[in-house]
Amino acid sequence: MADEEEVVDEEPEVAQVGSGDSEAGLSPVEAEKPLAPPKYEVRPQLGHKFQARNVKAIILSTMKEQLTDRQYRADQAPRWAKIISNAVRQRVQDLDMKRYKILVQTTLLEMKGAGFKCGQRCIWDPETDYYADELFRNDTIFCHTVVYGVYMY
Repeated sequence: MADEEEVVDEEPEVAQVGSGDSEAGLSPVEAEKPLAPPKYEVRPQLGHKFQARNVKAIILSTMKEQLTDRQYRADQAPRWAKIISNAVRQRVQDLDMKRYKILVQTTLLEMKGAGFKCGQRCIWDPETDYYADELFRNDTIFCHTVVYGVYMY
């Protein structure tokens, strides 16, 4: 019998402690207050769109900083392209365009008189997504950098 009494006493205590803690933890104000509906941003707010003019200025200034007074060198061109892409991406991210995924592509070629054609295809929303590109040329270097800003829904 002693064993039965202990089991019976333990079960109600556990139930009372659990229910007492949950009631004590909630205040009447929290229980009655409805939750605010979630906010989904489908479009950027006014003034928070992709800043193409500022991005173009960043691209051109970065290319000039890196390539002015340089001659094309095939062994250094990939490194210069990475440096330009990373610097442009970092400076564009510093503009704090919220919810934009920034993609940067830099093409660095030697000027030998040959032509250059570039085509790009993207699936995106023309109301929110945008791109900016700039060219840099000197006697031996041709550099084309494109920055894509894709709004993340």
